Order: sequence, then C-alpha cells, then structure tokens
Amino acid sequence: MKHVFKYLKITVFIALVVLSSIGMGQEINHGNPKYKPKNLEEAVSQLSIVLSDSTKQEISSMTEEEFVGNAHLSLGMWIRNEWRLWKGGDLVDYFESMGIFHPDDMSGIILTSYYRELQGQEWQVDEQVQHCKQFWNERQDYIYRLENDTAFAHAEKERYEQLNREMNERTKNQYPIGTQVRAWVDYSILGDRSEVVGEIIGWRSKQSSVKSRIGSSQGPLVTSEFLEANIRIIEYKDIKKQKRIERYIKRHNGEMWVSASLIEPIE
Repeated sequence: MKHVFKYLKITVFIALVVLSSIGMGQEINHGNPKYKPKNLEEAVSQLSIVLSDSTKQEISSMTEEEFVGNAHLSLGMWIRNEWRLWKGGDLVDYFESMGIFHPDDMSGIILTSYYRELQGQEWQVDEQVQHCKQFWNERQDYIYRLENDTAFAHAEKERYEQLNREMNERTKNQYPIGTQVRAWVDYSILGDRSEVVGEIIGWRSKQSSVKSRIGSSQGPLVTSEFLEANIRIIEYKDIKKQKRIERYIKRHNGEMWVSASLIEPIE
C-alpha cells in the first residue's frame, strides 16, 4: 500500500504549496486578484502568476501523472471553485465550445497544459480534448450495456468481485505472516489515527455490509470484501495515545485488527 501513502503525501504537499502561494496576496492578471480567465491561455498565465517560483520548482520535479492526478483535489479544486467552473462563465463557455462539459475535465486540461508549459512542452490541446471525449463516449456505451445487457452485467459483476479478491491476495503476498509493518489505527469516533509498528500474524477477509452498484444507479449490485491484518503491536509511536487506542479498538492479547489500506512496509 506504499503508493497510497505516496498519493496522500503528494496531495497534501500540493494543497499546502498552493494555499501558501495564493494566500500571500500576490496580484493576479491586470492587478486584479479576482480576475477570472476566459480561455486556456489566460488560465495557464494566471497559474504562472499566482504560484510562487519555489512551488513551480516542486511541481516541475514531479511527473505529469503525479502532478495532474494528485492536484485534482487541491489546486484542481481551487481552479474549479475560484474560476466558477461549476457555475458557468466565459471560461466554461470556452471549454464547452470545444465539447468539454465537465468541470473535472476542464481543470484537468488546465493542469496538464500548465505542467507542460513549465516543462517547455507542447500543450497538445486537441489530443487532451479527444481523450476526454473518448472517455465519456466509452463510459456511455459501458453504462448502456450494464443497464440493458443482462449477460454483460453479470460478467462485469463477476469480474469486479474477482478483481477485488485478487487485489486482496496480492496484498497478503506482499506482506507475508511475520512481516513487520507500520500501521495507522483509530482511537476516536472522529477518525483520529496514530501510528504503530507491529508484526502481521494473520489475515482475514470481511464482506462489506453495504452493497454497491457498478457504473450507475441501475448497474448490477456487487459485494466487496475488505482485508484486515491481525497485528501484534511492537511499538506505539505516540505513547500518549496507547491507552486511547487500546480502549477504542478493544485490543486483545497485544493484538489488533487493522485495515490493509492502512499499513505500509518499514523502510
């Protein structure tokens, strides 16, 4: 699960650098801090003005995939909210004239183009637009088949559940019995967590109590299994939280069950 924590670290980092850059009161285009770009060129120019040089250097050190993917919920969210991509306006009209209608796609194209501008690369806007259109066309076809083709829907249900089981098996193989890991465990109903170090002594799969649907509200119902590791605690990283953790999770014989998504190897 190392990639999960890498994702979280990058996302938090981008959020912090964006907020620090924007919050420093730097003036935006034409000296107007509330200026809203009207097209892609102005959007990229605005980001270049808003973000600090140190932030640009950090972004440039990432791959395009890391930056665009992990900026979606930080800088991308700021773009969607600040530039009113959910409410309409000149920038929305600009994208809709190209056949781009979802704010997530709009901010994605802006982020991708900005990253490529930093790298001195061609933006390849036509290719980006085509990629978005192809995604939605394929999704519409997929949803139609899920809702109207019983055999296809059944096959997709089986495929989804099989992928879930295979993912759990890969995780168990990645962390054999006896592996020492870092884990984050809850100690309050508010979702507060603290780090512990422990040894995996067992695994179990539990069926989710809530079924979900694939693709749409009319898609097939699927049952997911989530994986938990039984960990024998070796060390509480924050000793002050030990009693709260033990009380909250009802620790038994020095052991506790932890979601597989909340463990990672000790480096």
